[in-house]
Amino acid sequence: MNEVNVNFEEIIAMAKTELSKNKTQNYDLNVLIAGSTGVGKSTLINTVFGKKVALTGQGAPITQQITKYSLENGLSIYDTKGLEMKDFEATKGEIESFLSENKAKSADEQIHIAWLCLSEDSRRLQDGEKELYQMLKAYGIPTIVVITKAGRDKDPSSGEKFSDFIKNELGLKESEFERVRALESEDDEGMIKKIMGVDLLINKTFETLPEAKSLAFARQQEYDKEMRELACERLRQKACEEAQTITHSYAGIAAGIAASPLPFSDIALLLPTQVGMILHIAKAYELEMNADSAKKLIIALGAVAGTGFAVRAALGTALKFIPGAGSLAGGMINGTVAAATTEMMGQTFIAYLDDNFSNLSEAIKNIGAEALKKIRKCLKYTREF
Repeated sequence: MNEVNVNFEEIIAMAKTELSKNKTQNYDLNVLIAGSTGVGKSTLINTVFGKKVALTGQGAPITQQITKYSLENGLSIYDTKGLEMKDFEATKGEIESFLSENKAKSADEQIHIAWLCLSEDSRRLQDGEKELYQMLKAYGIPTIVVITKAGRDKDPSSGEKFSDFIKNELGLKESEFERVRALESEDDEGMIKKIMGVDLLINKTFETLPEAKSLAFARQQEYDKEMRELACERLRQKACEEAQTITHSYAGIAAGIAASPLPFSDIALLLPTQVGMILHIAKAYELEMNADSAKKLIIALGAVAGTGFAVRAALGTALKFIPGAGSLAGGMINGTVAAATTEMMGQTFIAYLDDNFSNLSEAIKNIGAEALKKIRKCLKYTREF
């Protein structure tokens, strides 16, 4: 038998390098929300996303007039300020520079949807608001104009609807416009005015975005619970489908390695292949794994994937890698056994992620051999090696 020195950190780095070459679907979502001070942007965001995002003092300044708020699960909200006419000339230049730089970024980093908020209380459209809408359209950003604080559309003196005025001034289609009251309120006569238009705004946003981003939006919003549940299930299905393809591919690679008469241990080659598979599957589920998590998981998966080869290759030898370098000794491994064990490791990991899809970040912290054994017992494919 030949002995090969192996460093686990190098294996992780190698696997991540290969992983970076394989692009998985990205479900990050970037929303730009624009409007004058007091127009109700924070209330709208809180009602739609349920995050209690006070758009003040918590974000990262992009410019003097644009702040980015990064929330969980890849949601970023960009708030533009200073649309009041006294500040607009300075603001306009900053926004245009931001949009120009944004357009040059990758599709996943760009602004995916913009909400331009106009208050129904104001009964007017400022020049700055009109210019900003035209600027957003010129840069190809899907934009929905949101009339906030909706309470009285028709002017009592002229009879003209504010909504008609805005649609005519901006040339809006029905899909590019919505009147919204994002907070329940009580008038002077004690009449309760319920939330309105939020569900329609959510539907129009969902329909405006391309599929991956519409699913990201549906998952991120919390107002429409049914839409959120359906989106989460669809995202789970898509992640599972991608992970199945990944697993089959790596199982084929494992078989090829075992079948090749190389002058050193097949186990030393199979381990980075299996680590790469695990990292790649995690990425399909939008999870980032560090070296420590990957070590722990490979050991746990090796313990449950099967007896013989699995324990010897993934458990016993992996223990030697911790905390730094170790060595492996072994001869040829049957290609069928290598492929089947790799497949079982992948399928067990996929099943665990599916079973914990509602809270993956917490599930990945608690993953271990016992939890994986329970999952494996439920799999149809239970062949031992």
